[in-house]
Amino acid sequence: MKKILFLIPAFLLAFQISKAQTEKGSQTLGVNVSFNTQKTNSTAGDPSSGNITSSTTKFTSFGVGPSYSYFIADKLDIGASLGYNRSSNDNGYQSAPSSQRQHDYSAQLFLRKYFMFGSKLGLRAGPYLGYDRNNSKYTYNYPNVATVINSTKTDNYNGGVNLGLVYYPSKNVGLSATLANVSYSHSKADSGTQGHATSNSFNANFISNNLGLSLFYVFGK
Repeated sequence: MKKILFLIPAFLLAFQISKAQTEKGSQTLGVNVSFNTQKTNSTAGDPSSGNITSSTTKFTSFGVGPSYSYFIADKLDIGASLGYNRSSNDNGYQSAPSSQRQHDYSAQLFLRKYFMFGSKLGLRAGPYLGYDRNNSKYTYNYPNVATVINSTKTDNYNGGVNLGLVYYPSKNVGLSATLANVSYSHSKADSGTQGHATSNSFNANFISNNLGLSLFYVFGK
């Protein structure tokens, strides 16, 4: 009987903590971090000469930025985030090795609905609208010929729906990870004398090798 009396207050305390973290009036302030790395090795042969060439392609990206949200209703928050991402892509083709350096600046508005499974673990999902400004520099090295450098500036307007896993290890600290993202984007690229381009794309990502994590602090209640 003593065990039952002890468990009931403990359960009520856990429920109140979870409710306070996602109830109307609560606020979150956090930082988003993403990291992605890929390495590909390939080998190609020339039947006429019998020569075999190999190459290695390396891609690495890292992103970071702040975020803020306010709960306009229980288990429903609205917020904004800023971001900076730097990526590099290098290939080792012997005939024409190349590299790409990219800097991306972004801003996003979002609305999220929370679905809690208990006192600490849950899901959150909702729509978002975003804008990205991308600066890219391409370098092509042609052996015994020349080195060619091209630059491109791209404005990207996007919107979509994001699904994430959220976990509260304590009353004022939360962690989240992106599980899926479905988006549509419209881009305008300016490559100077190389020309201009406009594109539209639809993307769907589900727990890929692009790891996106967020750490945030809960306050206001």
